[in-house]
Amino acid sequence: MARLTIGVRDTGAYSTRGTGKGGLLAESSAILRALQRGATLAELRAEVLAGRILHQRARITREGIFKRLAHRLLDHGQPWIFETLLVALDQGERSPEFLSSLLLRYVLQDRLVFDFVTGPLWARWRDGQLGVDRDDLLAFFDWAREAQPQLGRWTEPTRKRLAGDILSCLRDLGLLEGTQRKRLVRPVLPLSTAEHLLRVLIAEGKRGAEILDDPTWRIFLCTPNDVADVLTRLSQTRRIGFERAGSHVVLHTPAEWVTPT
Repeated sequence: MARLTIGVRDTGAYSTRGTGKGGLLAESSAILRALQRGATLAELRAEVLAGRILHQRARITREGIFKRLAHRLLDHGQPWIFETLLVALDQGERSPEFLSSLLLRYVLQDRLVFDFVTGPLWARWRDGQLGVDRDDLLAFFDWAREAQPQLGRWTEPTRKRLAGDILSCLRDLGLLEGTQRKRLVRPVLPLSTAEHLLRVLIAEGKRGAEILDDPTWRIFLCTPNDVADVLTRLSQTRRIGFERAGSHVVLHTPAEWVTPT
């Protein structure tokens, strides 16, 4: 399988890669379990297409799911992320550790979704406006068109399908609840997922106070004070060192976290 190493997050142009059938929890679990058993990426793709890992009837459906999940879970090219996902999966397919890890990877690996979650959805949460529907995403597409002109070439059915698929995935992964009219809910942020997120920021070169202010924490609807609380609890596990006094932040993380992306 051709490898696309994009580092710890997608920074490309907005695309329709987010189309799909919700959060794909069982499929994500099956693909990661195959990796855990030692399958290479080429073997994994071949087994998926043959129907030995994913069991949807149509080969084209299995191929589409694999492409979406490869982008979310595999194409980052970071061994530590594979290991983090597998440790989370060991807690259970429906565990907060695994669901929150999938939410983090989904949002980070799709720039459109990241900008929507950390922009309009965060603003709605901050303002106490918790209802979310497809029109909110359609309005975001319109707003983003100047900076992302390819959006103007998307057909209306494509826009509506993509908007619906993104909201369904965010619901399945714990950021929204509801069916037709969805509602923002604060996802659980286990310490293992907080560490995953923090390591992403360290790998990207963030340090000190800018860690607390980074918008990536908004995926979990966290303010800078919320982040400080999470890092304090994480420091109590001795995985990191963290102190905050006013605007002064001291943060110590393992040396191996500073990796090229």
